[in-house]
Amino acid sequence: MEQAPLPFAVTRGATHTLVYANAAFCHLAGVAPGDALGARVAASFPATQRRALSALLDRAYLDSVEILDARLPAPVESARDWQCSVWPVIADDGKPEALGIEIRPSSAPDDALELQRQVAEQMLLGALRERGLAEDAEAARRRAAFLAEAGRLLAESVDSHSTLVALTRLALPPLGAWCIVDVLEEGRTIHRLGIYHPDPVKQRLAQELEARWLPEPGDAFGAPAMLRDPRAVAISENIEATLTATAHGPENLNILRQLGIGSLLTVPLVAHKRLMGAITFVSGQRGLAFSPEDVQLAEELAARGALALASTQAHDLAVGLRRSAEAANRAKTAFLGAMSHELRTPLNAIGGYIELLDMGLRGPVTESQHADYARVKANQQHLSLLITEILNFARVGSGGLAYSVSNFQACDVLKHAIELVEPLIGQRGLTFDGIIGDSTIIARADPDKVTQILVNLLSNAIKFTLPGGRISADCRVAGDTVTLRVIDTGIGIPANRHEAIFEPFVQLKEGLANRGSGVGLGLAISRDLARAMKGDLTVESVEGKGSRFTLALPRGTQP
Repeated sequence: MEQAPLPFAVTRGATHTLVYANAAFCHLAGVAPGDALGARVAASFPATQRRALSALLDRAYLDSVEILDARLPAPVESARDWQCSVWPVIADDGKPEALGIEIRPSSAPDDALELQRQVAEQMLLGALRERGLAEDAEAARRRAAFLAEAGRLLAESVDSHSTLVALTRLALPPLGAWCIVDVLEEGRTIHRLGIYHPDPVKQRLAQELEARWLPEPGDAFGAPAMLRDPRAVAISENIEATLTATAHGPENLNILRQLGIGSLLTVPLVAHKRLMGAITFVSGQRGLAFSPEDVQLAEELAARGALALASTQAHDLAVGLRRSAEAANRAKTAFLGAMSHELRTPLNAIGGYIELLDMGLRGPVTESQHADYARVKANQQHLSLLITEILNFARVGSGGLAYSVSNFQACDVLKHAIELVEPLIGQRGLTFDGIIGDSTIIARADPDKVTQILVNLLSNAIKFTLPGGRISADCRVAGDTVTLRVIDTGIGIPANRHEAIFEPFVQLKEGLANRGSGVGLGLAISRDLARAMKGDLTVESVEGKGSRFTLALPRGTQP
């Protein structure tokens, strides 16, 4: 088209902004190539032609006339009138998006020139349509890439601060827009989170404005507008009046003018049907309205931002609850440790005085008194054992226990633990079936802590197995794990309580009358000890048919 002898030009939008003019058109209009691009096409002509041309273009654009031919007054009195042809380029939605213009001096009809003009028109229409399709495809690609990058930035934010920083840095690249982010706090209080401008120089002005420009209920955009109606709001007319009403002071208004205020677009931040705030995108140029594609892009950005904000708020809440729980647990552990120490001192004194009385140092003691002293002494010892158990739990929970990890023969430690409780097996009328396992298996842990765990497991097996029952133990190795198991034919454990028994202060039999000789800390301490040594403690059990407790430990190396 550049080499065509007929003058051609292309305009965009209702303002007829010149986006293309070939050399013949520039020569006819009397302008240098490129000088008039971006301005109204009629501005390049004298006043007489300007009014007539503007009226012709408006009619063609508004009425979508297929081809509109009209005469324009001559630029000077001695010249012939001009002949002008205008045809609209119709978009997919049926509305015109551009105009093709041909202007030429009026002359007698020339069939060859008319044919050339028609061919040129068809070529130009085809070129415009192809160019429009290419521009639409490229714009869609840019929007998709921008959304992907924005989604990545929001996904990488793991706390509220980084998410809010990512939110404030969202912008609409097609219009060079900058943005204002408002968030709603508890009680629907509006907090202006931040203002971000892609121009580093203007960003300093934005930060100055951010500290002093607060939203108010009557504002026409931002979170106040979303509280009234949570739908996208676009403002492209009367921008100066809108700024004056919402700047809340001449100094703020001055900074806003320096930042560059064009059209305004506010979209809500909504996640899980809850309004969380708003983002206002501000175009940098006056007269450039946000297109439907821009609004859709802004809404998609806001949807991603709202979900990220909701996720980080849930994360922050979970972190806060976890810290509260940890603090409560530390306070509980400290209380148990302090009270246990306080109780142990008077209990030791009670035990000492009972021994003195039983020895007759305060006078003769009858047989019935000896029996009473023995009962008091037994209860004192029982209370001391309970307090020791609570102290051990407090030490394990606070990380105050020291571990002496080494390689040891697993079967030897299991055998030693059985020797410690063997008298109790006979007293309960139970049968011990012995130890099954390879005596060369090496485990790596603290042998004393392993013995403590095994003694607790064996004691429970003895306690909950009825006379005539059987107890056995084995030692196995599989890969990098050594397992020590204690098996009994006792009363078993209901399936719904397999994990509950490892919680502190939980016993198999509920109620004070049914409680055994403990406070329900043995298994909780044993599992904590096992996990502290990079192992674990688990149970398999069927109610009425017995239980099998498995202590898993890391495998050691042969010396």
